[in-house]
Amino acid sequence: MLKEAISFSREESERLNGNCIGTGHLLLAMIRQDNSAVVAVLKSLQVELPELRKEIERVAETEKGVNPAIGKAKIFKFFSRPPRNSMALNAQAEKAIRESVLEAKQAKSEMVETTHLMLSILKNTENRGTEILGSFGVEYEKVAGQLRQAHSN
Repeated sequence: MLKEAISFSREESERLNGNCIGTGHLLLAMIRQDNSAVVAVLKSLQVELPELRKEIERVAETEKGVNPAIGKAKIFKFFSRPPRNSMALNAQAEKAIRESVLEAKQAKSEMVETTHLMLSILKNTENRGTEILGSFGVEYEKVAGQLRQAHSN
């Protein structure tokens, strides 16, 4: 569920002592949901989730202290009831969440799901999340193809 993933991303950023939520934190939150469609797609693409997690955490560690471009939204913008201790999204994470709505519309989905968020992260090649996923062979077209195949069954 997208709301849960966004909430978990705040927890992941805090766990890694981050100063905002980035696409890496969103990815960590999505792979944390064991029974999610995102995890199923990554497994079908032969991605070793523990290795992916380690790489995302490694990159997050190297980026600590870097002052990212903060988006205009805080995480609470995406909830009807704001969570305590709200945290800012960096510009890339904010863009990914915003564009996930477009991915859902394009898929003719009534709800915005984590798969739409994953696709929106992958579509924007100028974020660290996409770079990390690419190093594991995960690309927009592959994920979109897996999702189309799953929906046609």
